[in-house]
Amino acid sequence: MDMRQLKYFLKVADVGGISKASIQLNVTQSAVSAQIASLEDELGSTLFLRRSRGVEITDAGRILYRHARTILRQSEIAREEVAHSEGVPSGTVSLGLPSAMAEMVGMAMIRACAERLPLVRLRIVEGVSSLLVDFMSSGRLDISILFVGQAPAGLKAMPVLEEELFYVCSPRSAYATAGKTAITLADAVQTPLVMPEVGNSMRRIVDAACAKAGIGIEPVAELDSLILLKACVAQDVASTFLPWSVVSKEEAAGDVHVMRVKTPAFSRPLSICTSSQGARGIATDVVTVLLRTVIIDLVKGGAWQGVTLSS
Repeated sequence: MDMRQLKYFLKVADVGGISKASIQLNVTQSAVSAQIASLEDELGSTLFLRRSRGVEITDAGRILYRHARTILRQSEIAREEVAHSEGVPSGTVSLGLPSAMAEMVGMAMIRACAERLPLVRLRIVEGVSSLLVDFMSSGRLDISILFVGQAPAGLKAMPVLEEELFYVCSPRSAYATAGKTAITLADAVQTPLVMPEVGNSMRRIVDAACAKAGIGIEPVAELDSLILLKACVAQDVASTFLPWSVVSKEEAAGDVHVMRVKTPAFSRPLSICTSSQGARGIATDVVTVLLRTVIIDLVKGGAWQGVTLSS
């Protein structure tokens, strides 16, 4: 196996087709096909099943995918550290951010990296937590913020904070016009609610709190979209439960009314996660430390409210 074979293999696996891979790699389809065929011959295994609309990776291909990601990443780390052997952090670091905080944390990290780590190229990927876990496990991300207290398999977790959920309603609602700043969970679930789908980290917190209190909850709709959740609130269709970080701009603009929920255990853990397997470059380590510093600064500076820092 050589690096070119692995690079071509990963690209085909990522895009799901030889034609698409050849375009992104800027080589001919025959060149990509030849490298894949050579790799399959060398390993004695079929890596892809050819379909009418592309390719489907096999179980053997999935095993190789995990190793290939690690091999190429370690090669990249070695080149970067040798090229900058004086110890100045450099190279590319991939950071995964949940959509709920991508703008706030992402912008702060971009500024901090530009100021403190000028030779580090930060690549930020926004996505839902389940996607970020998959990307971390496959080696496509070096670091990710995840809503977990304990690390998923193959990852290490550094707990950073607990993020509280709030009841978010229309500024035209009776609670808002009365100037209410807090609400019981029992009262909140009596109002029309839109919620993320079951399995979402926010939904798990709400469902667990309702179950503990013996309260039933029947949302009028399940929406896998923060934009739609906030739109339903702003247009007085329904209320919801969200972290303050998601609705800070809307609250400041007067588009929503935010209330604390008077119930225990109404927060979700947030951790910085890295791989527990394979080598990590100097750049990844320093960006991990910087990310924690940036988050703490956001909280202590008041830019991120409704959270409690981990001890």
